[in-house]
Amino acid sequence: MGFSQKDIQQMLAHGLNTEEVQRQINILTNGLPFTKVLEPATIDNGIVKLDETAQQTYLDFFEQNKEQYTLQKFVPASGAATRMFKDWVFFHQNYQPGRHYYERFIRQHQLKNMPEYLDDFLNDFPGYAFYQDVMDVIKDTLPGYFQLDENEQAWQLIHFTLSEEGLNYAQKPKAFIKFHRYGKHTIKTALEEHLTEARAYTTGKNQKPQVEFSISSQHKKPFDELTERADPNRSIDISSSFQKPETDTVMLDKTSGELVRDHNDNLVFRPGGHGSLIDNIQDLDADIIFIKNIDNVQKGLAQETSIQYKKILAGYLMDLLEQNKKYLEQLQKEKPVGAALQEIEDFARQNMNIHFIEGYDTLNNSGKRRYLAYKLNRPIRVAGMVKNTGEPGGGPFWAKDANGIKSLQIVEKAQINTDDPQQQNILQQATHFNPVDLVVRIKDFEGNKFNLKEFVNEAAGFVTEKSYNGNPVKVYERPGLWNGAMDGWNTVFIEVPLETFSPVKTVTDLLKPEHQ
Repeated sequence: MGFSQKDIQQMLAHGLNTEEVQRQINILTNGLPFTKVLEPATIDNGIVKLDETAQQTYLDFFEQNKEQYTLQKFVPASGAATRMFKDWVFFHQNYQPGRHYYERFIRQHQLKNMPEYLDDFLNDFPGYAFYQDVMDVIKDTLPGYFQLDENEQAWQLIHFTLSEEGLNYAQKPKAFIKFHRYGKHTIKTALEEHLTEARAYTTGKNQKPQVEFSISSQHKKPFDELTERADPNRSIDISSSFQKPETDTVMLDKTSGELVRDHNDNLVFRPGGHGSLIDNIQDLDADIIFIKNIDNVQKGLAQETSIQYKKILAGYLMDLLEQNKKYLEQLQKEKPVGAALQEIEDFARQNMNIHFIEGYDTLNNSGKRRYLAYKLNRPIRVAGMVKNTGEPGGGPFWAKDANGIKSLQIVEKAQINTDDPQQQNILQQATHFNPVDLVVRIKDFEGNKFNLKEFVNEAAGFVTEKSYNGNPVKVYERPGLWNGAMDGWNTVFIEVPLETFSPVKTVTDLLKPEHQ
């Protein structure tokens, strides 16, 4: 595909070049291969289940060793809450109180994330932490609200929640949405709940708690204002980063196959998905990094369980790091053979879930040492996994990595060829789900940062369909942050309790007991 000089200038302004854009076009045109899953990771076959004694051991190990490490939390938080309010947005745009009845409209349009009955909607609404904010706006803007028909009241509640005339929640990121109410006067946004967590487990080597949020550039000012109100004494080191423009991707018109352009004939770029945030992770300098999604936060006592298991995962990682460093130093300096070399092989297989290349046993000792050092000296992730309850999203599987070797991976359903009966059967056998609950190390055993791009499996991206100005388009998302972007990392999965996973995918999730 030929590019004009104007196109090239736009690419350069994004930090892209013609080769990268052509690569994206080829992917959008030809698609990407499916990930071949070999079997689900299960308890004692890729997933570690810790008994109470082991949990306490790793919890104690974390507390005893945390001062040796700089600790930081990273929260992807740039996404707008539009999808969270999807049904409300449809209702707001299409419902006409004088013409429609609530119950009939909900059933007709199958708005599954809204109560079926009007009374339930009106009775449930005060359960939202942002209820009083909505009512304060209504009091100032619509004093006759309580004289309105109930159908009209329902529309107005949603109107003043979503629109610029009210809270403008449809356009704000989830980080800014008020999630939880504590008593009459204390209300916390999703961002503030993450700050509470960060205080609990990121105080490490001579440091205050640290947390970084990835945000959109247009939200920088309100982000700074919110964090200033939440932590006026600056007891937490709070930072933000933007998804880098050079990770943006182009789109193809589904009908014509041409690059999507705006009305001025400019190329249209879109964010390349959360996998682009591997660059943001690369820029962090902590020894151990906790990663958790913005919408997965608990309230009050439920948060204590989540915090405890974050510490357990970190303690497990710290123990792995100590052993891994010992063995890598032996491989580098002592040139082990015999039983000493066998011990390192056992650690790699049993503790780090590493599968060796075919023919490993035929290598001489020198070749085995080089291979072990190559496999052990790479980024490490310890990821919590919860029992599968039917939530949409990825899960833990044994799959073939970029080099065709069996490895533990977090794989999304969209990456699996569900038209293949064998692959579909493996998917249905999955026992656990990925809640995005990771503790990672991005430095080598000598303290030098890895180049994380070297471990990305570019073939593990996504091609999906979206719409642009009402027209169907094909879009490319880079390999997911905890999927293909970490394909080459050493991986350990540990079962964590389901109560540590309380995502807010739709607004009505905020009415569940764990958020009330």
